[in-house]
Amino acid sequence: MIASNIEAVLIVTGALTASMLAQFVAPRWILRHAFGEVPSGAVSIALARHWGLLLFCVGALLIYAGFHPAVRTPALVLASIEKVGFVACVFGSSLRRRPAVAAMAIGDGVMVLVYVLYLLGF
Repeated sequence: MIASNIEAVLIVTGALTASMLAQFVAPRWILRHAFGEVPSGAVSIALARHWGLLLFCVGALLIYAGFHPAVRTPALVLASIEKVGFVACVFGSSLRRRPAVAAMAIGDGVMVLVYVLYLLGF
């Protein structure tokens, strides 16, 4: 079932992941609205921008994998590692109490589940 729809799954989940480019463009606004805090200092802003750019790249890779089967496995492994790391960071900290952040982590967790099921042949 998943394998027959993997192209659409990768395009949609890739677009959702790539939307974090907004954090590269407007790190203060995104972090204030999503995480409830505004980064202070040049280092925090630079790291927030970098994180947004990296997430955009992971999302773009997922979209690319939707059209190029040869890169699907490595793209899904990479995206799964990134998303599991985010889930662990959120649910392993006080961030889990913030509804928007918890929703993003749950969404990433669902994406990982779908990716793993696909990789296992379901």
